Amino acid sequence: MISIEFDATDVAKLAAAMEQSPEIVEDELGRFMRAATMHLQAEVQERTPTTHGTLRASVIGDVRVLPGIGIEGVVGTSLAYAVPVELGSGPHMPPVEPLVEWAKQKLGVRGKEAESAAWGIAKAIAKRGTLGVGMFHRALAANRQQLLEQFGECVRRITTRIGTIQ
Repeated sequence: MISIEFDATDVAKLAAAMEQSPEIVEDELGRFMRAATMHLQAEVQERTPTTHGTLRASVIGDVRVLPGIGIEGVVGTSLAYAVPVELGSGPHMPPVEPLVEWAKQKLGVRGKEAESAAWGIAKAIAKRGTLGVGMFHRALAANRQQLLEQFGECVRRITTRIGTIQ
């Protein structure tokens, strides 16, 4: 799991605000989290490699309200092959048929030439594995500072709406 850790002072203010006015916190934090999650979803999708668009389209964002605790934003995919695309893989023999389709689309080859290219790629993966693309890590790294700043602004809006935080 990839996560962002926020400033402890802001988190303490948020916790105090949650005790005083959970509805204001839920409103402001919900707006922040929905915008941040949608933005990160788009950033991950933009960095996701595609042949047919299946993996890219599977990346979704979800915001969950945790009553009395806070709000959680998650960007992810349920497709198992996203993990080796993100992190890379060790040497293994991949299925060749998807590589034939990949060769047709990416290399512009057909028939026996596509099959030959696919087998060559499969053998290389069997020998060396694959490098990770890091679409989730790179999206978060590129947006971390912006998200931290927006969270700080969210906390300031909350404290302004509530008034003095005890």
